[in-house]
Amino acid sequence: MQNKKWKFRVAVSRQEEVLRVSRVYSIPPIVATILLKRGIENLDEFLIPTVDKLHDPFLMRDMDKAVTRIVQAISQGERIVVYGDYDVDGITSTAIITRFLRARGAEVVYHIPDRLQEGYGVNIQALDKLSAEGATLMITVDCGITAVGEVAHAKELGMDVIVTDHHECKDELPDAVAVINPKRPDCSYPFKQLAGVGVAFKLLQALSVSMRIHNRVLLEEYLDITAIGTVADVMPLVGENRILAKNGLEQIAYTGNKGICALARRAELDLRHITASTIGFMLAPRINAAGRVGDPKCAVELLLADTEKAADAYAEQLDNINRFRQTEEHRIFEEAMTMLTEDPSYAEDSVLVLSKKGWQHGIIGIVASKITERFYKPCILISLDGEDGKGSGRSIKQFNLFVALSACDHELVKFGGHELAAGLTVEADKIPSFRRAINAYAKSVLDQVDCVPEITIDAELPLAYMNLHTVDKLSIMEPYGMENGSPIFICQKLCVVGIRSLSEGRHVRLQLSDGVYFINAIGFSMGDLAEKVHLHDYIDIVFTLDTNIYRGERQIQVILKDVKPSSMDV
Repeated sequence: MQNKKWKFRVAVSRQEEVLRVSRVYSIPPIVATILLKRGIENLDEFLIPTVDKLHDPFLMRDMDKAVTRIVQAISQGERIVVYGDYDVDGITSTAIITRFLRARGAEVVYHIPDRLQEGYGVNIQALDKLSAEGATLMITVDCGITAVGEVAHAKELGMDVIVTDHHECKDELPDAVAVINPKRPDCSYPFKQLAGVGVAFKLLQALSVSMRIHNRVLLEEYLDITAIGTVADVMPLVGENRILAKNGLEQIAYTGNKGICALARRAELDLRHITASTIGFMLAPRINAAGRVGDPKCAVELLLADTEKAADAYAEQLDNINRFRQTEEHRIFEEAMTMLTEDPSYAEDSVLVLSKKGWQHGIIGIVASKITERFYKPCILISLDGEDGKGSGRSIKQFNLFVALSACDHELVKFGGHELAAGLTVEADKIPSFRRAINAYAKSVLDQVDCVPEITIDAELPLAYMNLHTVDKLSIMEPYGMENGSPIFICQKLCVVGIRSLSEGRHVRLQLSDGVYFINAIGFSMGDLAEKVHLHDYIDIVFTLDTNIYRGERQIQVILKDVKPSSMDV
């Protein structure tokens, strides 16, 4: 029914090890089995992710230089500007640095570029303005690692720069007072996968040590925002990210941040039951919407708000912006799908490159992600404006988009990003040649690999164990996210005893039985199953477990990931 490949994790070779881990950490054998199958290297850090396990921030290259310069700026009353990015990672990074420095008595302003007028990253015009307004020190957050020319310009203006970033480095680093990025080649920091807000938090951690600020203050006031940025930027929730996210989620449950509380009220979200998933689907899109189609300063001010009245006003504004974003997203997706359908040449492409005037630049990345998921092909959407186009791309795990764009840099004005997501600027008349170039490169790479999407299965789970008790036992593995996904199970030889379409055919609910037990399973965006599965068919399902609240009662939710006909003769 689906063309996904089901891949089983290698079984644990020694059952004695499962029992030992189960006993030492007081966890059920099924959890111990999953962790061992996943190859978690440091079980103590994973299962007991306490904040005392955070690495020494001074292990990060140039951290000592950054702290010295910031302390000097505070003591001398210099005007400091925090220069951030317009996504959730950049917004949360800007908020925690600004809040921290203002609380220490510093004169701090922040600048987040307008996505349409200024584009991504540090720009000369903004530097000129900020310098003219008296800024003598600029701290970049979630950006700046490739701003070699811009940092040189700031230096000419008499403005010192501290770069904090987590994006991939190019051969030349900016000539700044300090360049803090765990991914720089000469940085020996033990954990390389921090979000931008994670790097910003490490700077605050180092400043707290230098300024003799109690660690409790740092955690209570900034860890909640840090967790939101880390989860929203889809960073691997392992290692130090897991420590920040798990403890930050616990902090959010009783946060004193008026902006987070106001946004949760708008989203009708109970912060006592916050998860990485609710951040990703409920809170983050509202914060992100400001940078995509509105004014990102609204989102920063939400997190800086010191009264409920101000926080509620910003939350309402973000909610309205997010509704507009949803409408535009649907329109762009439908237009892109029409282009793919009407032009048969796209079927031959390994990388889908689409462009059109009138597409909101801030939204095309979300749509590119949906198209990539639909076709399992890298996708780059380009918003045309005059002679230039600004693009946003998403990729699949077999294709490093950043490396691909590097191979095609002669076709581009500029680019930056990660393996799976990147942004670019291209001259409009070069889009056809860029499409040919990146597809030529993709052919050389993807012809060597199997490009069928995979589902990796953690364990078999019979119907009898699909209950709230199992879900509660698995919760020790939360928060779930990149590189620590919700456990995926398989259950085979189930009879379909009920089929129901939901939400005008977008989703489907199947009632399944093994002859003794019954369970309802929901397939989100799998409405086509209602046509392909019939009553009394025997099927195998791959699924995750979750809970939901229905009429005040907590219930188990079996979420389908894929379905195939059972191989059993019946």
